[in-house]
Amino acid sequence: MSESGIATLDALVAAAAVGRSPARLRQLRWVAGELSLFVAQYADQPTEGEQPPVRRPRTVRDWFDRALIGPFLAAADAGTLRRRGAAGRPSGDATRSVRRSCLRILARQAGVDDPVPDEIPRPAPLTRVDPVPAGMALGHLSTRADRTRSAGAVRAAAMAAVTRELGLRTGEMAALTLGDVDLAAGTLTWRPAAPRSGPSPEPRTARLSRSTLAALRDWLEVRPALVTMAPRSKALWVSIRGNHDGSGVRRPPGMPLRPNGIRRSHERAVQDCNVNLAGEPGYEPLPRVPGRLRPEEPEA
Repeated sequence: MSESGIATLDALVAAAAVGRSPARLRQLRWVAGELSLFVAQYADQPTEGEQPPVRRPRTVRDWFDRALIGPFLAAADAGTLRRRGAAGRPSGDATRSVRRSCLRILARQAGVDDPVPDEIPRPAPLTRVDPVPAGMALGHLSTRADRTRSAGAVRAAAMAAVTRELGLRTGEMAALTLGDVDLAAGTLTWRPAAPRSGPSPEPRTARLSRSTLAALRDWLEVRPALVTMAPRSKALWVSIRGNHDGSGVRRPPGMPLRPNGIRRSHERAVQDCNVNLAGEPGYEPLPRVPGRLRPEEPEA
């Protein structure tokens, strides 16, 4: 890659970033860096079969030739251009979308037609947990909560019940507040995760089953003792024990659980189920990913 080629792409990024947010500028620089790396590694290299070789760009317009952008997206989406993290780990949907948005911005700035394919390849959907092992796991967590009455066991049973019944994601779970639970009406209100584009969805309210409502009621009886040092906390899910944040500051129990805390709590509950239910007829080990405990989504 010649210095003039990099300078041309850098100048294009600078021009495209005018009037845009600092976050978008970082994204544009990231995509331009990936594109430069791809050209440096693969341009003018022999290819297998009838696939034409990637030509080294000579003009600004050449950077956005479909013959270059197509192979670049395939390599970038597959994770072969990663500079951080595990090499070869495929990009997620959000990363793929940002990559394409930035390419379109740069192409418009260069005055060329949109070179990006409309379709974003989607990964295979997660396999959900079958009803039988899911029901066995929920039953085990509920029994453990009734037997021990420990805050951790009660919280795990309530969180698993809500996840299984309503299909909430970790971010949606972390955003729940005390005001979202109506024990008298037997309902839970939540705010669906906002899409990458378009308006935010309206809050949703669902009536809960008896078992899920009972699990939440048990958790709300345990929760007040945990928030004595954080009385202003309105989060539904709070920490059981104190810990330290990244800067070493001591955080008391009762602090709101963030998405990572939701995931860790789920992993501990899954491990307990997998150990204690191993060998039971009909039981299959649960995956550690919270999303797989969600019910199957209805077909369109």
